[in-house]
Amino acid sequence: MNIFEIISRIHILFKFFVISIMSSFYTGSQALFCAASFTVIDLAVNVFGLAWNGKYFTFDNIKHWFDLANYNFLMNPVDFLAVALFRDAILMGGGIAAWSSPNGFSEAAKKFSNIIFALMLIILAFAPSKLLAFYEDPKVILAVGDWILMLWCMFASLFIQVIWSNIFTRVREITPRGGESSLFGEEDFIERTRREEAEKAAAQRETFTLLWRLFGYMGREWPYYSVAFSFLFLYSLSKVFIPYYTGEVVSAVFGEQASYEKLHRTVGIMALLSLACAVFGGFRGGFFTYAHATIDRQIRNDLFRAVLGQEIGFFDANKTGEICSRLTADCQTMSNTLALYMNVLTRNLTMLFGSLIFMTTLSWRLSMVTLINIPIIFLVNKIFGVWYDKLQEETQDSIAEANDVAEEVLSAIRTVKSFAGEDFEARRFFEYLTKTLEIATKRVFVVIGLIWSNELLQMAILTVVLWYGGHLVIQAKVESGLLISFLLYQFQLGENLRELGEVWNGLMQAVGASRKVFEFIDRDPIVKPNGSYKPDTLTGKIEFKNVAFSYPIRPDLPIMTDLTFTVEPGQVVALVGPSGGGKSSCIAMLEHFYEPSAGEVLLDGVNIKEYDHKYLHTKVALVGQEPVLYAKSVTDNIGYGLDRYDDDMVQKSAKLANAHAFIMDTVDGYNTNVGEKGSQMSGGQKQRIAIARALVRDPVVLLLDEATSALDTESEAIVQEAISKNLKGRTVVLIAHRLSTVENADKIVVINKGKVEQMGTHKELIAQEGLYKQLVQRQMLGGELEDDVHEELVSPPPRAGRRMRSPSQSINQSFLGTSFASSYL
Repeated sequence: MNIFEIISRIHILFKFFVISIMSSFYTGSQALFCAASFTVIDLAVNVFGLAWNGKYFTFDNIKHWFDLANYNFLMNPVDFLAVALFRDAILMGGGIAAWSSPNGFSEAAKKFSNIIFALMLIILAFAPSKLLAFYEDPKVILAVGDWILMLWCMFASLFIQVIWSNIFTRVREITPRGGESSLFGEEDFIERTRREEAEKAAAQRETFTLLWRLFGYMGREWPYYSVAFSFLFLYSLSKVFIPYYTGEVVSAVFGEQASYEKLHRTVGIMALLSLACAVFGGFRGGFFTYAHATIDRQIRNDLFRAVLGQEIGFFDANKTGEICSRLTADCQTMSNTLALYMNVLTRNLTMLFGSLIFMTTLSWRLSMVTLINIPIIFLVNKIFGVWYDKLQEETQDSIAEANDVAEEVLSAIRTVKSFAGEDFEARRFFEYLTKTLEIATKRVFVVIGLIWSNELLQMAILTVVLWYGGHLVIQAKVESGLLISFLLYQFQLGENLRELGEVWNGLMQAVGASRKVFEFIDRDPIVKPNGSYKPDTLTGKIEFKNVAFSYPIRPDLPIMTDLTFTVEPGQVVALVGPSGGGKSSCIAMLEHFYEPSAGEVLLDGVNIKEYDHKYLHTKVALVGQEPVLYAKSVTDNIGYGLDRYDDDMVQKSAKLANAHAFIMDTVDGYNTNVGEKGSQMSGGQKQRIAIARALVRDPVVLLLDEATSALDTESEAIVQEAISKNLKGRTVVLIAHRLSTVENADKIVVINKGKVEQMGTHKELIAQEGLYKQLVQRQMLGGELEDDVHEELVSPPPRAGRRMRSPSQSINQSFLGTSFASSYL
């Protein structure tokens, strides 16, 4: 077999090896083949390196180095072959186990992954150690084979780790089809596995996409960041020189060329460097702080605008607390961590490379000692880091559970106090805090272990550097002053590596927080206020044409199926019917909160969605059952949403709403702050201010959604009077509680199960058999229906001895609305 055949076969093996690695899953046979192939290559390269370990390439060199009787660690390269045999034994052992037991091997490989990683890092550190041993003899000149063996040792160690973590952990048994042997197994298994791998790849791409998008916010403020990074670079550069000149000061005092001139010069340079560090550090911090503040403003503004642009269905599906959490905690995490860790990353990278350059310049031998210890430090931090991250995740979950309890209790604090449940809720909250404490206790031991390990490693590295540095000083290979400088760089390098280790986790925190924030920002609202129609006049004709509708959070539950009715301009139309029939949904669609899944909602013959958003909500005003007021003055609440209004407009609308008198009785009149959500006002006062807020717009269409259902009798009468005297000249759609209002309506629309069941005036509907008459009879008879009522409308019969209310009492009670009957409205 000639050299070309050997190269050709190695090429074929390598090609198959690469194809196998690029695959998404592996059989036990494939894993064994990969292990065997790499073992052959590994041993071949080591034999090749030993053969070239002399003046010429010859296999006699191998025999020379195998003379173990004259073995010398400082000169003999045969150690590389021994190390290769050790790592290949591990690899082949894994390959044979994968081949013999493919089902359970992948899980076992995952468990041993950290141990294999540790062994490969130790082997990786062996190569530079051997390099230092070779150079102990100043007369030694390394052969080509020495460099081949050292470089291959590092490469092979890393590659075996890749094989173990990417192949051995994905070994699966594949059932051949029809008993025939197949390299790739069943097609459905292949497809499922590829889909899983595609999902993992998509998650990784998403992470980097989010990270890149976060950097985009920094790009928007590039002038400030450019200045900030410039000062950061100058600061880091100034700081890099300080250890060197510290060593020069020591040399000026204790060195062979000690003199005041050198001492004064080096101390002066250090003073200038310290001054430069202070100046550049101050400007760096200032510009980074300002740039961070601008990013925080941008992110919060983008999120808040995006949330405000969403349809009402979005708020049905997402809790207010969750949205506020994104707006506060997540936005702050994004901006804080992004600004902080980019600062940390840039500063430490600059100082790291600067330190390495200086350390290599001072003594490449001492630099090798440092590089040997870096993999060990990395290993220790990785092991503890995985454990700590797992506990940190458990901590976040337990804190989230405790916060859910706190939010639930505080949002219902009146209920808690009314049932004296303070102690119970406090104990429940304390149980979750105890669970968090138990996890924190585990984290304590992890932190103790990590600190002990890092401290011991740092002391070990320092001891080794001092011993080896002293050895070099004694041999006159390094000056004493340079040894001091190197030690200071050693400390600085350790600090840089420690902080760089935190950067990725910090950036991942920003990515995690940004995921939901960007999801909200990117969300395309289902109901878009993109209309532009703004007619000069509006008559107020409303038409529902074959409308079908379901709420977005419950798409399988139809609210309307084929709803059709018309409200003529100037008409007062009352919507009545059982609860859940679709009355309030009609009001919501007239406000364009939702859009029907079928049919049309028209205003003056034009689809509601075609109207300009601002114009529509000026001409169509809503007074709800529970109006929300803001912690502002009465004037600001009445004029809320208007671009221009004056005191005369506000007072006129307040008089129409019967609100002027009680407003003037307050200390500050129209400047009175109504409190959070109108807490300083009674229910009737809030309702009248809400009516004034609707009337100040002089609307063409007035929507009254159970506007008096939550009021007492006296307040209800006052509010009802305010409503009644403002109905004329407007198209009014109302969901009423009082019989007198329904009786006086121009049209009553009875809605049941998403359809119009009856339509007409009170006299017309009461004269015919149907749902409307049944509801009226039930109200007037105090809850007892006639015997021939449909079963769905019958509630449990009154218990024996139950006193019946008189018709006069019943009429004064709530009539057609949510409080009409608990099972109906």
